[in-house]
Amino acid sequence: MFCVLSLLLVPSMALAAVSLDQTLSRVSSEKTTLKADGIANSKITVTAKDTNLMPMEGKKVTLTSSRGKLDWITVQSDTTDSLGKAYFLVSSLKNGTSVYTATVDGTVLQRTASIDFSGGLSWDLKSGDLIKLPDDSDTKTLSDTAVYYYGADGRRYVFPNEKAYYTWYRDFSAVKIIPLDQMSLIPMGSNVTYKAGSKLVKFQTDTKTYLPTKGGVLRWVKTEVAAKGLFGNDWNTMVDDINESFYINYKFGNPIESALDAPLDIIRSGDPTINVDKGLE
Repeated sequence: MFCVLSLLLVPSMALAAVSLDQTLSRVSSEKTTLKADGIANSKITVTAKDTNLMPMEGKKVTLTSSRGKLDWITVQSDTTDSLGKAYFLVSSLKNGTSVYTATVDGTVLQRTASIDFSGGLSWDLKSGDLIKLPDDSDTKTLSDTAVYYYGADGRRYVFPNEKAYYTWYRDFSAVKIIPLDQMSLIPMGSNVTYKAGSKLVKFQTDTKTYLPTKGGVLRWVKTEVAAKGLFGNDWNTMVDDINESFYINYKFGNPIESALDAPLDIIRSGDPTINVDKGLE
């Protein structure tokens, strides 16, 4: 009887051995300090072990930062190897301390890794800030006239012209002036496109009129009746010409047959900020 019971217990013990141990598993960084220049990086290693201290192979791993998109996380291998390890590279342009947390097959590990970033952007910029360079008093230069949106990913998104800017903001009163040495630390993102549902637009050599929607998606308004349904009888006063050099900033969606195909209230409310428009949050 004793031998039979012993044999029956073996499968249960074997099953218990394959469960992830949150305490024994760990997250480690090869460096604890880094320059916040977007170039210097550190390898983060996530090690998954079971309750018998054995490595767990083939486990899906994700890594997150306490500072969100201010840190850049590059996946080298997000599935554990025969040693139970997965690998990531991290870097940042923003000073401060980041705590990195790993999730293995949906289970959050208790151990974390921390990195202190320094020598990078020292200005206290927040996601959504508007920024530009100081006026250099030289009418021949244009770099000091550009206005940028500081995105949730730590990049700057440029307004191609005032027409696009005024679909998002009423004036320039919120724009912050920052020096060149700080601006140069912020990598460029893409151009800001027209706010969804703000106006109608067309390109100079294209006869079609489009409605901008979220994410820079343009929808062809096929008839004048549809245009009137959207913006009233004076719809043609709501059309902006877009320089064709900005054509690549846009994508194209389904045509609009009638105003019912594009309820403006819903389109506008679904695109409240440039962060949302760019898919940054």
